Order: sequence, then structure tokens, then C-alpha cells
Amino acid sequence: MKKIIKAMRESALFQGIAEQELAGLVREMAVTPVKYQKEEFLIRQGDTARGVGLVIEGRLHIVREDFLGNREILTEIPAGDIFDEVYAVLVGEPQSVAVIAATDSSVVFFPMEQILTNPCVMNNMMKVLARKNLFLTRKMAHLSRKTIREKLISYLSEERDRQGSMELELPFNRQQLADYLSVERSALSRELSRMQEAGMIRFHKNHFLLCNIMQ
Repeated sequence: MKKIIKAMRESALFQGIAEQELAGLVREMAVTPVKYQKEEFLIRQGDTARGVGLVIEGRLHIVREDFLGNREILTEIPAGDIFDEVYAVLVGEPQSVAVIAATDSSVVFFPMEQILTNPCVMNNMMKVLARKNLFLTRKMAHLSRKTIREKLISYLSEERDRQGSMELELPFNRQQLADYLSVERSALSRELSRMQEAGMIRFHKNHFLLCNIMQ
């Protein structure tokens, strides 16, 4: 139970709830960890939700596969984070994504109908869903741009507004940024170099200085 409580305390879904109350929720819902080996599917596309998942140990990948078997990693879920909350709310909705263990992992599934009886959890759930909706809205704004440069300008402009500075520390490495913007890493690196040569930006690893973002 200690590992479950620790993960719950790290999760946005259970913020503001005392440890004693968390322990009570675990006992009341009788949740137990389920272990998965690396590359094992927790959920497949077309499945329905088993509840709100919480990663106790390990890391998961949210992926989408086409009918040819090509796999796209959409995001990574670390220990202490939740997943499948949208499908848990939309009871019976077939999943358009799959969940795979990126490493040997341990998770628990909380029944949605039970956890939402807690007012604090319900309030946190609304915030989680709102943040995810905002994240997707912003991402779609970047992806709607036609060129890699336009995508980068859109993304860097958002980070400038979010961080309140022309000097930025990005949360992504190069591969993650390429995945986020749905572009090839090599093409992204070339465009970043061109923008630096044009005097628009300067960067070292994840540290960026915006010089003339409107050029």
C-alpha cells in the first residue's frame, strides 16, 4: 500500500488529500497493483477503459497503430502520473490509442464511479481534463502550420508567453520536440540551424534565446 500512496501523493488527481484519507480510498476500492513486462500491452486500441490508471512504478507509452502495424508514440507516462482518465469518463467509448509498458511497470486502476464520489478528486479531475484539453488545443495550433519553421515559431512563441521571457528552457530534447511537432528529427535540426544562421534564435541543447522571432 505504501507504494500506491506515494504515487497518489505525486499525482495531480489526488492533490490536497491527506495521506490518511488516501489510505482509506485504497482500502475502500480494494485496488491492487498489476504488473506488466516491458512491451506488454495494458490496453489495446478498441478496448474500453478499466478505470483511471495510475503508474506506481515504471513508465508507459501511449501509442497509436495503423492497420499496417506502424506505431506512433504520442506521449510517455511516468510513475506518479495518471492515464486513461478521458476514456474512464466516457464509459463504453472504444479507445483510439493503446497503452504499452515502456519498462517493467506496475499500475493500479481506480473505478471512476467510486473516485468521483470524493469532492476533492472530482475537482482535481476537472483540472486535469482542462489542462489536457488546453495542451491539445495548443498542440493543434502548432501542427496546423504548414512548414517546420512556422511550427517552431508557433511553439517558441507559446513558450515565450508561458515563461514570460525571450530566454527559454524547453521541456523537450530534440527527439521529443520532433515528436511533439510531428516532424523528422533531422529536418527539425536543420531548420533550427537555419534559424540560428538567420539571427532569429540562439540555442544550446534545450536553452534558447529568441532574437527576432518575427523575421
